[in-house]
Amino acid sequence: MTTAITETALTTTERTALTDAAKINQGANARSSWRVSGDHLQSNLRHCTPVKKELLIWAFQWCVTEKIFLDDFAVAVGYDAKTIDKILTGCYRDPRTQALYDIPDKLAEGIERFRRNQLAEAMLGKIDFVVTPSSKRIWTGCELARESHTPVFLYGASHIGKTWGLEYFSIHNNHGSSPLITVPSSEGLGGFVRAIAKKLGISVKGNTADIIDRIKGAITPDMLIILDEFHQLIYTYRKESFFACCEVLRSIYDHCRCGIIISTTNVFRSRIEQERKAALEQLFRRGLHKVQLGDVVLAKDARPIFEHHGLAWPAKNLSYEFPGLRAPERPMDILRMLAREAGLKAMTERIRYGRKFALKEKQPLGWKHWVHAHLTIESNATLPKDDWE
Repeated sequence: MTTAITETALTTTERTALTDAAKINQGANARSSWRVSGDHLQSNLRHCTPVKKELLIWAFQWCVTEKIFLDDFAVAVGYDAKTIDKILTGCYRDPRTQALYDIPDKLAEGIERFRRNQLAEAMLGKIDFVVTPSSKRIWTGCELARESHTPVFLYGASHIGKTWGLEYFSIHNNHGSSPLITVPSSEGLGGFVRAIAKKLGISVKGNTADIIDRIKGAITPDMLIILDEFHQLIYTYRKESFFACCEVLRSIYDHCRCGIIISTTNVFRSRIEQERKAALEQLFRRGLHKVQLGDVVLAKDARPIFEHHGLAWPAKNLSYEFPGLRAPERPMDILRMLAREAGLKAMTERIRYGRKFALKEKQPLGWKHWVHAHLTIESNATLPKDDWE
């Protein structure tokens, strides 16, 4: 007896799953679909119009980081994938004269559109970025580094918004020529070099010396390299690794002459200024500018963030009481405590959490909801009482 097999239409999700599975079975991945390394890309596009070149380099770095296949990128920008591949590999030529073509206007326009859409999607679900006095100082430091082609040291306490400010600058400035690298901890020189290479879209195969050479080939003087959490280099299993990383960074800078942001903590500043050994001394002498942020979240930084979310700065005597949680609490006291002990993320997390209480009550977000969120978070972190007595 023959059983008839009825073919049913696949859903979009099923088709996507099958396509993804096929790519995996073929041994493909998003990175390998871009048949070029970051250091070669700079050379392959050296003849192109600067603005168009920056756009395509941004697209390359973004897609490699976000694991977007070249074919999918081509569909998104409305351009032929094979032609894009030729441009990337330096093979897009006039068949008669063999002269290299510039990046087509249509492709550049498609990348601009793709960039706007990608950045908008990346911001979904996040707390809105709000410009504050400290974020302006961070951006001033970035511009000083880029314009002077020198290292700039950015100091400040942990959790006061340094990373948020640097991320925003990296994404929204210089068409991807301001990559932000989060320095890994406990990985030594090899981990430090690989982190930079990956962000630049460079192969990390081979020994450390080869990767460093590729990094030097990928970085141009008009770029800004942002190194966040630089103090993580201290936490390695070999003390000498920290100084080796500093020496490699100095070598990269001397070769490329690009701007560099070195973002770290106040504790790190005190430590390295006490023991400025040879490698650090060389790096410090190249850093003409230093930007010092606060030891705590400043009120002038917190205020515009809360006002952006509809929370007018609270009066000092404003208080709320929630039976079963704690005695009456004043928003100003909580803000002061969080600014000194927890940081900006803790403040904004209470905005997010407070919205839940506001939605439940079908009301706009208010300080009552923010305080309720704070007390709930604190209650969750409290050790339960022994109830066996």
